[in-house]
Amino acid sequence: MKKILIIDNHEEQRSSLVEFLGKEGYQIDEASTEVEAMKLMEANSYDLVVTDLCAPDCMCTGILHWIKVHYPEVNVVVATSFGAIDCVVKTIRMGARNYVMKPVTNKAFLDIVQEATHRRELETKSLRRVNEPYCYRVDKVVGVSKSMEKVLQMAFKVTDFDTGIMIRGESGTGKELVARIIHDYSKTRKNKEFVAINCAAIPNEILESELFGYARGAFTGAGQNRKGLIEEANGGTLFMDEIGDTTPQFQAKILRVIQEKEVRRVGENTNRSVDIRIVAATNRDLRQLVQDGSFREDLFYRLSVVDIFIPPLRERKEDITTMVDFFLQEMNERLKKNVEAVSDEAMTILMAYAWPGNVRELRNSLERAVVLSGHRVLQPEDFPLAYEHYRKIEAGHLDDETITLQEMERRYLLKVMKKYNYNQKLVARKLGIGYTTLWRKLKLSEKDYTTAP
Repeated sequence: MKKILIIDNHEEQRSSLVEFLGKEGYQIDEASTEVEAMKLMEANSYDLVVTDLCAPDCMCTGILHWIKVHYPEVNVVVATSFGAIDCVVKTIRMGARNYVMKPVTNKAFLDIVQEATHRRELETKSLRRVNEPYCYRVDKVVGVSKSMEKVLQMAFKVTDFDTGIMIRGESGTGKELVARIIHDYSKTRKNKEFVAINCAAIPNEILESELFGYARGAFTGAGQNRKGLIEEANGGTLFMDEIGDTTPQFQAKILRVIQEKEVRRVGENTNRSVDIRIVAATNRDLRQLVQDGSFREDLFYRLSVVDIFIPPLRERKEDITTMVDFFLQEMNERLKKNVEAVSDEAMTILMAYAWPGNVRELRNSLERAVVLSGHRVLQPEDFPLAYEHYRKIEAGHLDDETITLQEMERRYLLKVMKKYNYNQKLVARKLGIGYTTLWRKLKLSEKDYTTAP
């Protein structure tokens, strides 16, 4: 049962709201003062707070500020008799999810409450705190970086919208994981199939029959009717990875499926109705492909209504330590190993490496180390590729290229981080710079990286 805290110093109005929401199946606590509300929030966990916090002078917004500082994950709906526009703007900017005028015992208000509590349910399942307040975990996606947190926030915003979604990012960044999150947290599609296909891995002459299915006798070897992946995903989600590698002829057929919500098996003359959401992904520049004429412009706009970009790992290296901890725990359980950690020296070389294969390469390197190493604490030599790269940095050259001042500064920052056990806040304080500035300095642009061969 979802739990709501109602804050209102008007007893009659508060009681009316308690009765209204109680009849809808919510568990209700009530408070008549800010202090009483604070005590209740410290002792309980709430899915939503409904508060009347505005006086005519719009000065008593203290409880909203307190909630957003101490419990930022809790949604707040303001229900008040004062509708001054500056009051509305102020509360929304402070983090209120919605602002409604009393009386609120109606269906419109109930819709707001249901939406807010459902969103809280999704966020509770998704942005679960791991070891510290700034660390998130969504299924197999873990980290601390603001860039990936924005990716996840965008993913959760579109879980229940049947609109075109394009996920962009280099190979190995986790595009399918984000697509699965969109599917798994959808109210309407999560109980149906999530079907994934890598368009680049299947020859064009086979891709159509795989997706659309075929009738018996449609071609040599078609000995029976077969349902395609589009029909397999009916009611659910079809994830089309590397959509940029398909032919314009194939793209035209996918466009028709999106427009008509129908599919025709190869060798048949009848159409079959389908209800699918297509989430596409690519590591290529589709806009350039459109300009070159190799990707249909109309399909591009159909698929890219919502564009989600996953940055490469080299641009969010602050996620590496969190990923390593998470992967080690998972691998120890799965492989029946007992690797305790990665040494400070090894972590330094992992942080210095550019990871051209992104998260997939990091995971594979870590699994190789867990399987082959006899160390309880993994050492630099357990990561040969990253170690060789780091040795080139230490020697002052990378494939005979001159080291830039930016690279020298980054190397120094890594050494300071090692000295203070990768405590990012402490390092930033010791260096007299902001936390965000620290990580911006640690990140080199893609052209500044030279990876090991």
